[in-house]
Order: sequence, then structure tokens, then C-alpha cells
Amino acid sequence: MALAELYTQYNRVWIPDNEEVWQSAEITKDYRTGERVLHLRLEDGTELAYSVDPTALPPLRNPDILVGENDLTALSYLHDPAVLHNLKVRFVESKLIYTYSGIILVAMNPYKQLPIYGDAIIHAYSGQNMGDMDPHIFAVAEEAYKQMARNNKNQSIIVSGESGAGKTVSARYAMRYFAMVSKSSSNAHVEDKVLASNPITEAVGNAKTTRNDNSSRFGKYTEISFDRRHQIIGANMRTYLLEKSRVVFQSENERNYHIFYQLCASALQPEFKPLKLGSAEEFNYTRMGGSTVIEGVDDRADMMETRKTFTLLGLKEDFQMDVFKLLAAILHLGNVQIMAVGDDRSLISLEDKHLDIFCELLDLDSEPMAQWLCQRKIITSSETVIKPMTKLQALNARDALAKKIYSHLFDYIVERINQALQFTGKQHTFIGVLDIYGFETFDVNSFEQFCINYANEKLQQQFNLHVFKLEQEEYMKEDIPWTLIDFYDNQPAIDLIEAKMGILELLDEECLLPQGTDENWLQKLYNNFINKNPLFQKPRMSNTSFIIQHFADKVEYKCEGFLEKNRDTVYEVLIEILKSSKFHLCADFFKDNPAPISRFGSAIKVKPARPVVKAPNKQFRTTVGNKFRSSLYLLMETLNATTPHYVRCIKPNDEKMPFEFDSKRVAQQLRACGVLETIRISAQSYPSRWTYIEFFSRYSILMTQHELSLSDKKKVCRTVLQRLIQDPNQYQFGRTKIFFRAGQVAYLEKLRSDKLRQACIMIQKNVRGWLQRKKFLRVRQATIMIQQYFRGQRTVRQAITATALKQTWAAIVIQKYCRGYLVRKLCQLIHVAAVTIQAYTRGFLARKKYRKMLKEHKAIILQKYARAWLARRRFQNIRRFVLNIQLSYRVQRLQKKLEDQNKENHGLLEKLTSLASTHAHDLDTIQKLELELEKLTTQKRISEDKGKKYKDDKEQKISKLEKQAKELQEEKEVLQAKLQEKTEEMKDKMDDLTRQLFADVQKEERQRIILEKNFQNQKQDYEKEIESLKEEIKTLSEEKIQLQHQIQQDLIIQDGLKMEAEQLTKQLQIIPELQKEIELLQAQKIDVEKQAQSQKRELREKMSEVAKQLLDSYDLEDVRSRLSTEDLEHLNEDGEIWFAYEGLKKATRVLESHFQSQKDIYEKEIEALNFKVEHLSQEINHLQKLFRKENDINDSIRLEVSRLTSENMVIPDLKQQISELQNQKMDLENHFQEQTAKMKGKMEGISDQLHHNLSKEGTPRRKLEAENEIYTKEKEKLIAPSQEIQGTNDHLKKQHENEIKRQEASRLAVENMELEEKLDMKDRMIKKLEDQIRTLTKTIEKANELHVPAAPKEYIGMMEYKKEDEGRIVQNLILGASYFY
Repeated sequence: MALAELYTQYNRVWIPDNEEVWQSAEITKDYRTGERVLHLRLEDGTELAYSVDPTALPPLRNPDILVGENDLTALSYLHDPAVLHNLKVRFVESKLIYTYSGIILVAMNPYKQLPIYGDAIIHAYSGQNMGDMDPHIFAVAEEAYKQMARNNKNQSIIVSGESGAGKTVSARYAMRYFAMVSKSSSNAHVEDKVLASNPITEAVGNAKTTRNDNSSRFGKYTEISFDRRHQIIGANMRTYLLEKSRVVFQSENERNYHIFYQLCASALQPEFKPLKLGSAEEFNYTRMGGSTVIEGVDDRADMMETRKTFTLLGLKEDFQMDVFKLLAAILHLGNVQIMAVGDDRSLISLEDKHLDIFCELLDLDSEPMAQWLCQRKIITSSETVIKPMTKLQALNARDALAKKIYSHLFDYIVERINQALQFTGKQHTFIGVLDIYGFETFDVNSFEQFCINYANEKLQQQFNLHVFKLEQEEYMKEDIPWTLIDFYDNQPAIDLIEAKMGILELLDEECLLPQGTDENWLQKLYNNFINKNPLFQKPRMSNTSFIIQHFADKVEYKCEGFLEKNRDTVYEVLIEILKSSKFHLCADFFKDNPAPISRFGSAIKVKPARPVVKAPNKQFRTTVGNKFRSSLYLLMETLNATTPHYVRCIKPNDEKMPFEFDSKRVAQQLRACGVLETIRISAQSYPSRWTYIEFFSRYSILMTQHELSLSDKKKVCRTVLQRLIQDPNQYQFGRTKIFFRAGQVAYLEKLRSDKLRQACIMIQKNVRGWLQRKKFLRVRQATIMIQQYFRGQRTVRQAITATALKQTWAAIVIQKYCRGYLVRKLCQLIHVAAVTIQAYTRGFLARKKYRKMLKEHKAIILQKYARAWLARRRFQNIRRFVLNIQLSYRVQRLQKKLEDQNKENHGLLEKLTSLASTHAHDLDTIQKLELELEKLTTQKRISEDKGKKYKDDKEQKISKLEKQAKELQEEKEVLQAKLQEKTEEMKDKMDDLTRQLFADVQKEERQRIILEKNFQNQKQDYEKEIESLKEEIKTLSEEKIQLQHQIQQDLIIQDGLKMEAEQLTKQLQIIPELQKEIELLQAQKIDVEKQAQSQKRELREKMSEVAKQLLDSYDLEDVRSRLSTEDLEHLNEDGEIWFAYEGLKKATRVLESHFQSQKDIYEKEIEALNFKVEHLSQEINHLQKLFRKENDINDSIRLEVSRLTSENMVIPDLKQQISELQNQKMDLENHFQEQTAKMKGKMEGISDQLHHNLSKEGTPRRKLEAENEIYTKEKEKLIAPSQEIQGTNDHLKKQHENEIKRQEASRLAVENMELEEKLDMKDRMIKKLEDQIRTLTKTIEKANELHVPAAPKEYIGMMEYKKEDEGRIVQNLILGASYFY
């Protein structure tokens, strides 16, 4: 659609205004194409016929939904007034200082501290995408950090703006964000050092100006270096174009650099007294601007902060004092008095106090300094001429010297900061933060403003190229066809300044001429550029200025001082004097070949975007303009090699008022920093971009029902746009977004608002009609009601007579008495019912209270027993822990005994080898020994047969015990059946009793009280019986504990009998005692059953007595005779008998529930007793099994002992035989001794390892398993040397042919077999010991796991157990166990 069609009624436009730049107005009449008048209504209500050009209509205002957008490019109409209004709404109304403009962050200076920079805000923005949260400097910093980490590419943040716009603060916050997010884990505190560099550079490079109290008077590019883990490892700083003229001159209401005032404020401190300073009003260089104090700033406190940051960077007190000496010398140099002597000479008194202090601080001679400040030396080819200077020339020489010293000092401080921020590792990536001056234009613009605007021209060119690159990437990503857009290219302005024969080159050329002046240079500019370059102009009313058309605005420069500032020269004689200074820092500043400053030492080498223009000779490189151009080229190379991010700081007003918006100043700065140019470029393409989901949700009101029913939202958006906007060139469909040209979103908003307006009109029509109908019906109803009352009144008047009045009066009296009677009767009924209800309610509450008291009492009892159970469980855990410790100690003792036995075995083996080497003869004795061995074997068989017979006898006894246990089990089952029958009988009798009670309870309430008393008496009897049962259970539990103690004693006896055969036989005496105990337990079981039967009989008798008492106490005929007929009628009135009957039924239910609960308690106690009986029988069976195992172990130990004794009897005869073989088999002995030595070492290592494993592992079972594995391995290792011995024996058979030698070898083989048998015997012994220990551990575990659900015990007279005493109890138990052993 045509743009003119949008100028309809109710739409708003922007018209120019002298005060607010732009003013909003509403269209009151539709505009037709070709008309030259637009009918408007201003915001104050005035009508206006605004004349317009049909080809250039006033810009349209955005819909209200788009006002306050956080991104200016999201506005439908992109033009100057829309941008200005959006920034004003966000800044003034919403108090938001940050706004996006595409890739630019526009930052408004609030002139107020805002709580949006804390650590919590930093963590909130960390890891977030740039568009997910509100605009912020932290969002830009996070985007740079994220791209660096993701793409491994260097980043740059370019912060620019006017003085006072907040550039320094924004750069400081960005660096703080990097320091917080990428904090390293090392102790170097690199982040703190990077942040500490800001206060120092601000002290020596910032000053108060008319626009800003803390204005940066230099450009700064800080490279923050990161390692591969994206943590800060160091930083590097570059500075650009320090304003040296401020050292010697300040305008009105301005100050010199902050460091001078901080130094003067601290002059009275002891360490600064040698500097001989005073207040800032005493020095020319600090009082020139007439403003030595900044409101709200404490220079002394700032000095302390500066010194603290010096120390943090590692710059010690000596360095700081050297710096302060140079600064004090500059102040004293400014106070040196130069007197005029005639018109062409000047003089400095040698008694000048400040000259002496200056020379004293720099360690110079005052006479040559005083001489050469007023004279200059001119060296020609033939002679040297000394020429005096005028007072003005001498003052300029003095100021030039002060500026030179301060410039060197500033560079030196920056160099030392860079050295402090150097890093040893390799830099992976970096993020650069550029804090540079924005475009500047003043009433008087000089060389500094020229260089600043030249730098901004270069930055704007780089920015334009970057913006077009991003737009191109966006279109290619969304598959949108794009064409080149015409934009302002500032390359001609850059060529005018830096090209060959440009302004800078002509300036450098003029500086080379000895007689060069500003006027001659200006004349060359006029001759070269007027009428030849449209960007260069000559002012009409001035011959000492020239105008350059920059990208932002026209700027007029005064040529005065250009050559002097570009040369930046100090007379050579003064330089030589400073070189001769004994103050090393001052002398180093002016050396002929100074050491290269490492400011760019850690900078990344980047490939330049374009070739650097090299100077033709050496002199060109020494000028300020040439140095600035070279550093600017280096900066542009770095920025072109990085991904830039832009922050444009805006100064909202010149009065520094918080949240005040000066539209003129803001518009000027937006134009100067390139934001409006960016908006203009965006507006020429597709500035408005909506995702398909956003478009669908916003404009679904414009869709038809058929379109809404479609599932593909992209297709729906396409069809809707094709229907609403006929021109397809006004929008483009991308992959994820829809791109609109300027004004199309506003047109869609207009259609949407028209649709909503029509819907509102329809809703208003229906609501108003409904309200009118409702009002009409209400009036009609009121009219009918009034008519009804009037007609009724009229008929009443016509019908009234005397008889009618009497009849009506009589009727009223009758009604009164009748109603009174009825009401009284009803009141009586209600009263009786209320009293009855109150009585039963109070009874219910009293019963409820009673039940509550009972529950609380029972809860207290439960708590008491629960706490006692917990205490017992803790004690059992401690006892279990102590038993484990004791068991581990016993296992260690067993292990030591095994080691001793192994040592004895090794000794026997050594003796056998020695005997084998000594005895080698006597075949007859060997035969005799064989016969004796056969006899011994026969004896062994006889003893084995005896052992088998003994085992059979023991098995028969055990089978008899098992039969007895089975008989006991059968008797137990019979008893259980009898108990069940008796409980069923009890249930039947209880049912009969309850029925009788239900029948008898209906007689009278007083008898219920008697019943309750009887019940309480019975309850007391039952409680006594329960207590007696508890006592019996206590006795049973004590007997159980005695049994457990006996079992423990038996276990201890078993441990002692394991290694000694004599004590094992004594264990057989325990079996009859245990049989007696079993018989005692059976007798106790019979007694418990008898007691239970007697208790049941007593319960039956008591219940029968209660029933008889109830039947005897209630005489029905007596009760009926007492009650008369009137009483019965009175009772039946209002249902009182029924209420009483219901109350008695409730009482019987309560009694029934009590009887049932008592019955359940008795049944549970009987079950507990049965369970205890079963548990005792299980324990008896378990003890019988243990005794069987002990008998088996005793038999095996007896057999082993008998076998060992028989073998020991054979050993003396073997010694005599083996001694004869000693001389013949020395080689075999040596070999065998080596093997035995190895085996000893292995056995010792195994024992140590076993000891270590025993100390580590918690349970003895694992220790024994590990020991078993180790012994099996050693057995295998022992078999190997026995095989080797067999091999050696075979070899000996081959060597010795004699029969005697063969017989000796066979005898050695027999001996080896005997050794193997001994080893097998040792293994069997170890396995048997393992089995014994396992059985012991199982019995202990079973004893610990058994929990008999008997009645709770009251530990009367027992010491109370507390958790605090747990450690002491364990210690006592361990000490007692160790003492026992």
C-alpha cells in the first residue's frame, strides 16, 4: 500500500519543534494524495493546519505497543523522532538507561548511582543470551565473553561518547564483569590487578572539565588476556593522545589532572614533607581554572586509594615517591617567576625558591637551569649562537618542559602497569575494551579536537563496514535476497586528513621548516583544498580557521597552535640538563636510546586491513600527528582482527541533573556517534522483524476462522499477509522470521486497532441496549407495584363496616391466644430437648476427656518402654562391637600359635635335612623301622575303629535327644490346640454375658454406675494378674540370660580347648548339665501352661459372678411398682425414655469395647508366652547342634594328637639312619636350605600381610577366608620344591649305580612324601579351625539377632543409661576384655 494511505484520522505524526526538536500531533482529517495541508491537533488541544510537501510528508508516530521497545530497530517507523521519543520514554518514565540499537548499546548517563551493578546482577546476566534480558553493559560483556569462548576469536568492546557521557564508568563495569565471570583459581589475583589499574590511570589521566567532573583526557585500549580455560591471566594497556596542554593551562571552572590535587591535599603527611608542597591554590598549574575542589570528592581519600592500588600492582613505596617527586617538581616549575628585561630578554632570579626546590627534587644545578630557561642555543654549520628569549618565549619553554616531563611520566606509569599485568603463560585469546573520546565540537577547536574527530572518522568507517557485514549475514541466514544500500561513506573525509598531501602531511611538512608558521600552513590548505574538495571550506568571517565536513557535523578549527602542538619540542639544552640529573628516573626519561617500552609486548600480531602509510623520512615520525596516526592504524588493525561490540554513551543534559532529558543535546550526540546513520541504513532495508509465532499471536485477530483452523502457522502467516498487504515488495519471508519494510508493522497495527475498535463499538452497543432494557423493566415493575397498592387501598375503603371491624378484632384476639399457647408449648418442648441434649453432650464431653486422659497415660507408658528398648538396643550394639573386637583378638592369638607351629615345623624340616645328611648307612635298621611303621599303622587303624565306635555312640545319644525334642514339639502342639478350644469357649461365654448385659442395662442409669465400679475393681484385679505374669516373664528372661551367659562361657572354654587336647575332653561333662537345663525348661513350660489355665478359670469364675450380681441387683417388678402411671406418662413425654435408652445403649457399647480390649490384651499375652516357649525350644535345638559339632572337633583333634605322637616316636630312629647320608649329599642340602630360607621369608610376609588384613577388615570371617587362600597358595609353593627334590633324587639315581644309593634316594622320596602328608595335615587342621570359628560367629550372630517379643521389662534398680556415657562404657568393656585375656 502507498505510504500516503496511512495518514488517516486518529493516526499521529511528528512535526519539528524549536524547543523539543520534535512534537507529536494527531491527524483530525484523512489526508488525500496531492493535498498540501494536513489537519492536526497538538497534544495541548490546539488545532493546526500544517502545510506539507506531498513528496515529503511528516514522519508517522509508532503505535503505543512499540513505544518503549528495548531495541530501536524493532520500531515500525525508523526515523529521528521515533528514536528520540523511544529513548526519552525509557529514560524519563521507565528510568531505564540502556537501550539497544541493533548491535549498538545506547547508554544514557543518569547522573545518579543505580543499584544495577551488583554481584547478583552479574550472576543473573552470566550465561544468558543478549536478547533474553533487558539491555545492559553486562549483556554486551557477556556476549563478547561467550563469543570468545565459543569461537576462540578475539573480541573488542568500543566505548565512545562525549566528555561526561559515562565512557570511563561503562568501560570499568565491563572490565569488572570479565574479572568476576572469568575469575581464575590461582592466588595471583590477576583480576584484582586488572581492576586496580583503573584508579591509577584515572588519577594521572582524568580531570574536571566544564562537562564532566571525571573526564578522561586520553584514549585507552585495554587488552584482557585469557588462557585456554577462559580465565584472566594478564592485561595490556595502550594509550592515545594525552592532553598535555592541560598540565600548563586550564579553562575557567576546570582543573588539572586529579593526581596534582591529591598530592596537595596530602602535603601535610610526614612522607610528603620533603616535597615542600602546599595547598592547590598556591600553585599556578592547579589554580588557573579557579576551581580546585570538586563537590563530593575527597582528594586525600582518593590519594590513599591511589597508593593502595599502586601497592596492589606491586609498585613499592620507592617507586611511588619517585613519581610524587616528579609531580611536585612540575608544580614548583610552574611557580618559577620569569621577569622581563627590556623587550627582547628575560631573567630568572637564582634566589627563586621554587626553582631551588625544582632542582633539588630532580637533583639538578639551578644556575644552568635558570640560564637556559631564558636563552636558547642555535647551532649552524659555522658557529653556535646563544639567543635570549622574551618573557613570553621563556614562559612557553618552561611550559613545554613541564608538559614533556609529565608526558614521559604518564608513559612510564602505563609501562609499569603493563609490566605488573604481564603474564608468563601463553595467551589464547583476548577481549579489548576501548575507552576513547567521541566526536567533539566546541566554540574553539584546536589540534586535540582535530585528532579526536579524525579517530572517530576511522571508527565510524569501521562501524559502517561491520554493520553491513552483519546485515548481509542475517539476510543470507534467512535466505532473503539483498541489494546494496546507498549510505554515507566517510572515506573522502579520511583521505582529506591522512592521504598523500593531505592535512596531516602538509602539517608535518610545515613543521620541518625552521620558519614554518600556522598561517603559512593554513594558506597551503586554502590553496590545495578550496573549491577542490567539497569537504573543506573556508569561514566567511575568519582568515585563521578552516572547516571540515565530518560524518557527524561541520567543525571549525582554529589554526593557532597546530604547529607547536604537533612538534611538541623542548629545547635541546634543557634536555641535556635533565639528562645530567642524578635522579635516575628523570635521567632515564631523556636518554638518547631509551629501552623499548613494553606496552605492546603482549599484544597479538594481527594482519592489517590495509597497508600502512609509511612516513618518507625520520623527522615525520617524531611529530605528534604522525605518532597518533601510527597508533590509530595499529588500533584499527586490532579492531579489524576482532569481533567488535559497540557502546555509545549519551549525555542527557549539560546541567548534570538526574533523569533530565535535553532533546537537542541528545539528538546532536546521536547524530555524532552514528546511531541515527545506523537507523537510516536499517530503515532502507527491512527494519522490522517478527518471528512467525510472534506474528501469529499478535495478529490472530485479523485472521479468518478458516485460517485459524490450519495447523501450519507459517502457511497461515503467508496467506494473511498476502491478503492484508497487496504489495509483495513490502515484506519478505525468511526461514524463522518475517521481514517488513518501514511502516508495514504500523499499517498492521492500524488494521488491528480498527478491528478492535469495531469490536468495542459492537460490545458497547449491546451492553448499552441491555442496560436500557433493564432500566425499562425496573421502571415498569415499579409502576405496576404502585398501581397495585393504590387499587388495594381503594377497595379497602369501600369494604370497611362496623360488623366487619368487630369480626376482625375478635379474630385477632383468638389468634393471639391460640398463637401464645402454641408458642408456649413449643418453648417447653424446646426447653426439655435442650436440657436433654445438654446432659448427653456434657456426658459425651466428659467421656471424651476421660478417653483422652487414658490415651495420654498409655502414651506415657509406651514412651517409657520405648526408651528402655532403645537403651537396651544401644547396649546390645556396644556389646556386639566389643565381642567383635574380642573375636579379632582371639583370631590374632590363634594366628600367632599357627605361626609358632609353622616355625616348629620348619625346625623339624631343618633337623630332618641335617639327619638325612648325617645318616647314610644301616639298611638293616631301615627294614626294622619299616616293620615298626607297619605295626604303628595297625595300631592307628585300631584307634580309628575305636574313634568310629565312639562317634556312633555319640550319634545314638544325639538321636535320642532329637526324639525327645520331637516329643516336646508334639506336646506343644497339643497344648496350643487346647488353648484355642478354651479361647473359643471364653468367646462364647463372653458373647452370652454381653447379651445379658444388653438386656439388663435398660433398667436404670444408677445401676450403670455400680457396673462401672465393679468393672474398675475387675480391672485392678486384672492389672495385678498382668503384673504377676510380667514378673514370671522376667524370671523366664533372667533364666534365658543365664543360659546365654553359660553359652558364652562354653564358647570361651572351646577357644581354650582348641589348641590343647587335654582340655577338650572336659567339654563332655557339659552335655548332661544342658540336658538337666532342658528338663528344667520343660518343667517351666508346664508350670506356665498350668498358670495360664488357672488364670482362665479365675476369669470364668469372675465373669459368672459379675453376671449373677447384675441379675440380682436388677429387680424389674420392684422398679415397675415404684413407678406410677403419671411418672410413666411424664417419662414418655417428649421422648425422654427414648433418649435415656439411647444413652444406656452407648454406655453398654463402651463397656463392650472395654471388655473386648481386655480380651485382646490377654490373647496377645498368651501368644507372647507361646512364642517364648518356641524360642526356648529353638535355642535348645541350636545348643544340641553346637555340642555335636564340638564332639566331632574333639574326635578329630584326638586323632591328630595320637598320630603326631606316633610320628614323634619314630623320629629318634630316623635321626640315626639319616646321619650316615650327610657326606654324600651336600649339594642337595644347600639347595634345600635355600628353598627353606625362601619359604621362611614368604611365610613371614604372609603372616605380616595377614596381620595387616586382620587390622583392616571388620569381620573375622573375611580374615579366615584370606588366610585360607594364602595357606593354599603356600601349599602349592611347597609342593614345587618337593618336586624339585624328587628331580634331584632322580639325578642322584643316575649318578650312583650302587644299590645302596638307590635305596637312599627312595628313602628320601619317602621322606618327601611324609613332608607332603604333614603339610596336608596342617591344611586340614587350619580348615577345621576355620569351621570352628565360623560356627562360633554364627552362634554369636544368632544370639544377637534373636528378639523375643516378651512383655516389656522394667529395669528397677538398674543405673539409667545415657547416650553421653556410651564411649565410656565401650572403653570399660574393651579394657575388661583385655584384662580377661
